[in-house]
Amino acid sequence: MRREIDIDIGRRLLDIDHPESPFGTKESPAVVQSYFDKRNIGCRGGEGEDGHDVVWFWLDKGKSFECPVCSQYFEHEVVGPGGPPDGHGDDEDHHH
Repeated sequence: MRREIDIDIGRRLLDIDHPESPFGTKESPAVVQSYFDKRNIGCRGGEGEDGHDVVWFWLDKGKSFECPVCSQYFEHEVVGPGGPPDGHGDDEDHHH
């Protein structure tokens, strides 16, 4: 049984953390939601024999990604305030 955790904006956290959708194609990519402008996700391929070991990658706002193993397409949708997941801005060096 899956435990659902409600958060303040009324979305279920597990729906965003563990997305499930049909296999993404170039014409109809699998949409992955995030509260931020980029998200690290993993592709496991299709169902059963079409599955593969997890391939991890960053999915950036406004860009699609094609899995190099199974050719599944992913697209990013920001559903929160946006910005970087680490809260530091872009990829600048933040050491003081």
